[in-house]
Amino acid sequence: MPFLSEAASAIKSRFGFQNHPSEQLSLIQNTPDLLKSAVKDNLIQSSAVRNITDWDDEVVVGQSSAAVSSIQSFELCEDPSFWKDHNVQVIIRMRPLSNNEISVQGNSKCVRQESCQTIAWTGPPEARFTFDLVADENVSQENLFKVAGLPMVDNCMGGYNSCMFAYGQTGSGKTHTMLGDIEGGTRRHSVNCGMTPRIFEHLFSRIQKEKEARRDEKLKFTCKCSFLEIYNEQILDLLDPSSNNLQIREDNKKGVYVENIKEVETANARDVIQLLVQGAANRKVAATNMNRASSRSHSVFTCIIESQWESQGVTHFRFARLNLVDLAGSERQKSSGAEGERLKEATNINKSLSTLGLVIMNLVSISNGKSHHVPYRDSKLTFLLQDSLGGNSKTIIIANISPSI
Repeated sequence: MPFLSEAASAIKSRFGFQNHPSEQLSLIQNTPDLLKSAVKDNLIQSSAVRNITDWDDEVVVGQSSAAVSSIQSFELCEDPSFWKDHNVQVIIRMRPLSNNEISVQGNSKCVRQESCQTIAWTGPPEARFTFDLVADENVSQENLFKVAGLPMVDNCMGGYNSCMFAYGQTGSGKTHTMLGDIEGGTRRHSVNCGMTPRIFEHLFSRIQKEKEARRDEKLKFTCKCSFLEIYNEQILDLLDPSSNNLQIREDNKKGVYVENIKEVETANARDVIQLLVQGAANRKVAATNMNRASSRSHSVFTCIIESQWESQGVTHFRFARLNLVDLAGSERQKSSGAEGERLKEATNINKSLSTLGLVIMNLVSISNGKSHHVPYRDSKLTFLLQDSLGGNSKTIIIANISPSI
């Protein structure tokens, strides 16, 4: 990957949780595979899973035609050959300015897109950063899904573990990207429907088509879902609030799993959305200076897809795990106003994100032929996602950034 050699050094020198936009962009710059976006914590949103009809409450979706026409837009296109040579893709998504931001700073922005893969910090001084893909405010949910969501489904159907990270600081549009409008069902015709409901709509559609096409093989699928949060380094079951401080186990057959977590078999996308809404109601949120409903935990929605079929008298099995991860955003104490319990939460969030960055940095070094210990067990987040960060797993990281000055 062209960015691989710069990735480790970029993380070593710049990994931190600053709020200055130019520094935040540097964190994600040239971060390949898993790396690029694990490092981009600061311009990104981390609010609770909640129902959203547009971008985060105050974000402008329909700017004036004059404002939109003055912005150069680049088409977001998928490269079908990308996954042949890569296991991780990093996509930067920039949200529109909010009404409040426009009232204070007008339409001025601290970043601009210069190509399908490049954005620039407007400075001074100016700086440019390259990623796998860049999606500006004009990229629709549907278009983003075609580029980021469809490969996840294809990978799972092919038996690969797949993971989508939503990474970002409070207020940059992460929840809109991942969930969008999920109230009242799948809302399959809503333009605001996010990546998660679209992924499962397509997944179950693919499953049905496969079963019909391979009826003579007696193809069967089962999809079991779980939903958890990691709060202050404790694992809580969002589908069973009575269960707390669950333990992570490792097994030769199961891989890494959470002991005694509730798993629910699902038959369609509507079942999945109901679980998302149910779990969202139990997630830890709190008001900070940066967001009145800031998520204080990482959440992981997991779907285990098992298939079984017969061919030439032999029964075959296939197993894939799909993780959709909503990372809590790092916040500086000065900016967020965190005190007491909020400060403890922020400390744990930043520590786990820092460990994630270190894990990814070491994985990049290993891919370059160097020998490194990968500290998966240094945080619950990285331990839990161990199977999604290495091996044959395919991972997409969507780093949501704010253009606000």
